[in-house]
Amino acid sequence: MANKKKQPPSIDTQKNYRFMVGFDPSLSGTGYAVLDTFYKMPRIAEMGAVKGRTKTWPAGTPYQIKLALIQAKAKELRAKYDPIFPIVFLERGHTGPFNNDTQAVFRARGALESELVGNYIQEYPPRQVKKAITGNGSAEKEEVAEHLAEIFGISLDHFETFDVSDALGVVYTGYLEHVKKGDK
Repeated sequence: MANKKKQPPSIDTQKNYRFMVGFDPSLSGTGYAVLDTFYKMPRIAEMGAVKGRTKTWPAGTPYQIKLALIQAKAKELRAKYDPIFPIVFLERGHTGPFNNDTQAVFRARGALESELVGNYIQEYPPRQVKKAITGNGSAEKEEVAEHLAEIFGISLDHFETFDVSDALGVVYTGYLEHVKKGDK
């Protein structure tokens, strides 16, 4: 029996939703961003990074605590901005030579998905996000952050980490693909 790929909701359904959510999953600080698409140009409703009580996770923080906080943030955003756009956007985790890093990204993604049941999850690889934002799929993180700051009229200081600018880039890419494309 062949597996059928779940199709995203239709555009007509999506027009009833105001807020779009994006995440950059990571155990070191999951980035998140919420766009308000009510206006002609989307505005940032909220963005940040999931972290512990301190600016970074204290050494030895068990990953279970990090996962619980990631789940709590996803739940909070879903409740705060209900009803959210039926598609939630995530940066695709990379697989590479560092097995522990790969496992960490997929643990964080699992924590997010457990709170996003009922939403379609759309992943974008980093190259696709970079190309959508800067026109160059090989752009550095700094260049992506600079372009996003210019697009949204904010200073680079608003991005506490690259996880935050990555999450904004992911959700803005989703906006360009699913909302802005429909305006043309």
